[in-house]
Amino acid sequence: MLDRWLSGEGLHVLDGIFGAALDVIGVLDPELTLRYVNWTTAGLTREGVVGNSVLDLVPPGFKESSREAYLGVLRTGVGTRFETIYRAEHGVLIWEVQVGPIRQGDEVIGLVTVATDVTAQRSEAVDRERFFSLSLDMLVVVTSDGRLKRINPAFAETLDVDMKDLLDRPFIDFVHEDDHAITMVAFDKVRKGAYFSDFENRYRRSDGKYRVFSWRGNVDPITSDVYAVARDITEHREAENQLRHAQKMEAVGQLAGGVAHDFNNLMQAVLMNVELGLATEPSSSAVAEHLREIAGAGQRAADLTKQLLMFSRRQPLRRELIDLHELLRSLMPLLRRLLPESVTIDLRVGDPLPSVSADRTQLEQVVINLCVNARDAMVKGGALTFEVESVVIEDHDCELHPWARPGHFVRLSVTDTGEGMSSELRERVFEPFFTTKENQRGTGLGLATVYGIVQQHGGLVHVYSELGRGATFRIYLPADERQPKPIDTGAPLSQNTSFHGNETILVAEDETVVSRPLIQMLQRAGYRTISAMNGLEAVRLLNEHAGEVDLALLDVVMPELGGPQAWEHMRQVCPDLCVIFTSGYADDRYREHLPQDAEVLEKPFRRDEVLAAVRRKLDARADS
Repeated sequence: MLDRWLSGEGLHVLDGIFGAALDVIGVLDPELTLRYVNWTTAGLTREGVVGNSVLDLVPPGFKESSREAYLGVLRTGVGTRFETIYRAEHGVLIWEVQVGPIRQGDEVIGLVTVATDVTAQRSEAVDRERFFSLSLDMLVVVTSDGRLKRINPAFAETLDVDMKDLLDRPFIDFVHEDDHAITMVAFDKVRKGAYFSDFENRYRRSDGKYRVFSWRGNVDPITSDVYAVARDITEHREAENQLRHAQKMEAVGQLAGGVAHDFNNLMQAVLMNVELGLATEPSSSAVAEHLREIAGAGQRAADLTKQLLMFSRRQPLRRELIDLHELLRSLMPLLRRLLPESVTIDLRVGDPLPSVSADRTQLEQVVINLCVNARDAMVKGGALTFEVESVVIEDHDCELHPWARPGHFVRLSVTDTGEGMSSELRERVFEPFFTTKENQRGTGLGLATVYGIVQQHGGLVHVYSELGRGATFRIYLPADERQPKPIDTGAPLSQNTSFHGNETILVAEDETVVSRPLIQMLQRAGYRTISAMNGLEAVRLLNEHAGEVDLALLDVVMPELGGPQAWEHMRQVCPDLCVIFTSGYADDRYREHLPQDAEVLEKPFRRDEVLAAVRRKLDARADS
């Protein structure tokens, strides 16, 4: 029967039916000999393949599986489908072969095959699979009921979870609880056919930490599966937050510096008038007592201003080479007095370290402020640990920690076992005037001052904390390989408490509330004074009184002509003239034109400070 179909008119009929088919259609006899084929691929002819075993077209590695497929249909009479490879002139082709039985009654007398060239489709599928596996972005397929149907390795690696433990799990199980609502709203929209882009939420890693993902995706209208691509933008968002924080701190710092200048002048007037009042009142009088209270409050206000200046990085640095180990040892007696007995201190001293070029007083302020902050966090007692070590931050470290920068640093770590902080509190902890303490228990400047000082020193500051697990503040200061000089522990010099004189002093101060009590102080000490409201007037008055003026007391910032500029003109007239500058600004920008060895009194200064400075300058000129 099979021979009759495949000879003479039968072949013409088959060619008429199958000749133009896109698939390769063949007929096999029970011995798997190819008896008919409608067309062949390049490099093969019908005459060359008809009459030969179909298995001759199959590479060795596929012969046995193909044989079993064909024989299975002959044996059972049930069609099948399989893929195999055939040789061709330009290489190998992947074919999907469908095999069906040819029956005569109940007997299977041959096979009909339909082979479809799927080489391109399979190549595309392999490419997709490779890209799916190699992609650094996270690729997921989610069923319409929200279960993870398929994921790529990047998704599992980012969450540090085995792929098998993710599949068929509800994706919402891994989303931050606070992001559940917005995530499900977005998921509902995309299931209804909306394309979503740049949607962000947080996913939990196996270690409990969260990563920020940015998503894009849409829905398959046939299967209703959601196809989504995510990119880990955690470091990017942290870098943005760091930038916004730095910009905010810079803006607040500029505001604080300006406020501090005006406040300094006001406190200068208050403190000097108080001292003038105390000088004329009996010490036992009620008025003197009130004045002393005012003086105490004024000094606390002046100290607060100094913290503002430190925060705003406008407090000038008096750099020296410092050994941080030595600095901590010298502070230990003070720190122990600051802490209650329920708090222990552990100072961990390691190998010798590089020095840091820093202002000792300001670094001491950093340590004290961190100590006070830790004390307030350990209301039930605990342990405070100081550790200093040399560290090198590499470029790749900065990729993981956006707040960092490359370099060699000396790192001071201050760790407490206190209450710890939430992520929201950590983001605000260095903001000025932000405090979690009760009213009247803090100004909110302690950690802001730490931040300002460290920034001014070109360093880095970072805090790590979790609720209930204490906090660690890490201060990174640039290392300096030079060796510090030993600290002078000799006896302090005795101070001369009689600062009187009879010389003439030219006072240039644009704030009347400051100049009036300052002049009164100088006059009561025996000095003659000439007063100017600005630098231009000071130059004019010096020209008028040439040879009479012994010392000029100049405010650094004045209208029309500032102190340094006025001094340039004045020294041309009187080369031997002594000068002392005063400033309510502590910003180095206002000092760039000052003489290198210029003496500057920072406002608010006290009576003895200004009188001692004046006497010291005049005596030094007399001795030269």
